[in-house]
Amino acid sequence: MRFGRSAPAAVSAALALLMALSCGCLGTAERTVTETAPAPRTEPEALPETPPPPAETRPAWRAVDRAALAASLGWGQVASGNTASAGVALTFDAGSGAGPTPAILDALEAAGVHSTFFLTGGFADSYPDVVMRIVREGHELGNHSYTHPNFTTITPEEVRSQVERTEARVLELTGVSTKPYFRFPYGAGGEALVRQVNELGYLGVFWTLDTLDWETDATPESVIERASRAGPGTIVLMHCGSQQGAVALPAVIENLRAAGYEPVTLTEVLVP
Repeated sequence: MRFGRSAPAAVSAALALLMALSCGCLGTAERTVTETAPAPRTEPEALPETPPPPAETRPAWRAVDRAALAASLGWGQVASGNTASAGVALTFDAGSGAGPTPAILDALEAAGVHSTFFLTGGFADSYPDVVMRIVREGHELGNHSYTHPNFTTITPEEVRSQVERTEARVLELTGVSTKPYFRFPYGAGGEALVRQVNELGYLGVFWTLDTLDWETDATPESVIERASRAGPGTIVLMHCGSQQGAVALPAVIENLRAAGYEPVTLTEVLVP
């Protein structure tokens, strides 16, 4: 058989064609590309709307402008509240140990009661977790000095220091002010001292009824009996360091309610 060109020439031509195809050098050649149509987009399924969390239940005392309330009362010092109300203010002085305080807070929480706690700076230093719990559970704060001295025996400069240092310490720890309520240690404060704490932004707060829960011979029964003497607008004195008071507290609250009174904060009992 005869070929139109020699075998070596045919092989060379074939190799040249293959090389041109592999490098895409054939300008006139067209490559057909089959494109796959994109899948249709699907919108994500709408999720059900999450209802907003319920508004925080604020203690009633927080709705009151307490500085304006103190001014309306003429500052000075109070020993009772609004006698036309059914409120009785349970107030707790925190100037010594905190051992019974968790039980006091448990009883208040179980009864749905907010109270007013007068703190010393030393108490805040020694029991910061207890103080934070008092604030977290919605109770009201007052100032009770730093080291619980008898104010009738210290200088005006020392009085200012006792009050201002406590406010600074409690505010630093909790973010909550002790103003505008101040209770003198031992209740010892004459007219000049009352005027001085007024100038520092505080209303003096005495009490109507002392449960005597701090006495060495106090019993839960004696505390309950004394608390039962409360009437409209009474400011009741109790103590964070009293085990007898802590044991008595559930019955104190129950008896007040049975008599037609409602345990409240100091602010609530002072509102006209």
